[in-house]
Amino acid sequence: MAFRYACVLLAVAMCAVPALSFSAGAPAGACGDMIPQHHTEPQKSAAPYEIILSKKQIKGGEGITITVQGNSAKDTIKGLLCQTRVGETPVGAFDVPPNNNYIQKLDCGNSKASAVTHKKIATAPNAITFNWIAPKGLSEEARVYCTIALNGGVFWVKHTSDFLKVV
Repeated sequence: MAFRYACVLLAVAMCAVPALSFSAGAPAGACGDMIPQHHTEPQKSAAPYEIILSKKQIKGGEGITITVQGNSAKDTIKGLLCQTRVGETPVGAFDVPPNNNYIQKLDCGNSKASAVTHKKIATAPNAITFNWIAPKGLSEEARVYCTIALNGGVFWVKHTSDFLKVV
């Protein structure tokens, strides 16, 4: 009887699809659609996070501070992938201090530092702050898009900030 029970448990375990995640940051392959390869569907509910811009308008070549923050203390950030886009095109570059414990730059396509993603996070924070620099010559409205993971199986894709006017 114990043998049958063990076989059934083994068969169930082999059929289960694990919610895999990338603990050291999103792969470059996630840059386009911003969907993490967690082998589970993204949440369809409103994200319990806010993307806060330090300014609503900047000049090309200037930077802003961006904060991704949970709406409550339980809304922590275990995973993150952010880009600033005009339409669907990533623009500008992120600036991350070398001593930052939570995020790192990610090169998407041929664009250096065009995204930020999480590092291996031991204790998930409630807020993460970083800087973005608009490219010189840009004079359009841009938006910050973030995929935010509460954990490997619960995440929201392409959550957006307010518009940022670049003049």
